[in-house]
Amino acid sequence: MVESAIVIPMYVFLILGLLQLGLIHQARLMTKYAAYKAVRAGAVHNANVREMRRTALWTLLPLISKSSSGTEVITPVTEPSDYLMKWFRHGLLDGMMLDAPIFKHVEVAICGPTQAAIQWKTNEVDFDDPQINTANVANRDDANWKKFDRTKLRIQVTYNYRMPIPFANQIFHNIALGKDISRALYMGGETAIDRMRGMQRRMKAWQDGLMMYDMLGEMGIYIWPIRASYSMRMQSNLYKSNLPANDSSGINGDCEARWL
Repeated sequence: MVESAIVIPMYVFLILGLLQLGLIHQARLMTKYAAYKAVRAGAVHNANVREMRRTALWTLLPLISKSSSGTEVITPVTEPSDYLMKWFRHGLLDGMMLDAPIFKHVEVAICGPTQAAIQWKTNEVDFDDPQINTANVANRDDANWKKFDRTKLRIQVTYNYRMPIPFANQIFHNIALGKDISRALYMGGETAIDRMRGMQRRMKAWQDGLMMYDMLGEMGIYIWPIRASYSMRMQSNLYKSNLPANDSSGINGDCEARWL
């Protein structure tokens, strides 16, 4: 009985953990594909963030789940009507989570070009204007080569993936946030050192832009943000009003992956 009490929880976690890791890997591959589809939509729709977000959400729709009795349920998509039903539930509100309204299912940030990079007087910029991409190329230094990026759309897609496998979702969420193991597994109650460590961890989560993920985890909603980037040459005119002011306008203040 003692050996079973030690081995069975580890065995259960191993099986559930493998399932959850497999689903995370699938979600990451789909997020990369969604980033490609989104940047393609942005390339032909004047770098419109709303169009890119809707395209990414449409691509990731089969993976999106909903809460039911404390668990995450993924509605299968086997025919077009199933797709439309899921879109009516998740897409009409532009991906807003009904039970966790802090996050959208999918976010899209433009990493480049920026308004600062395109120093053009008019709001509309011709994507195929040779004066934009070929000025001063003969010198071929870094500053001039970067002018080729003026009409290359670079985006970052964040898929707020809700882990559906029970027990494993909480363990992976706690590991990713650097949480201490539950005191329920120890003899005795919470100590002053435990409380201090908890405050330090929450402060770091706030500094890293992960505080909301931590708060939702306390509510039993375990979100793992998966990010992917993609770039594509513009195939429609740019509107500076659609672009961020500078490189620090992305998700959580930048366009770098903080988690996956």
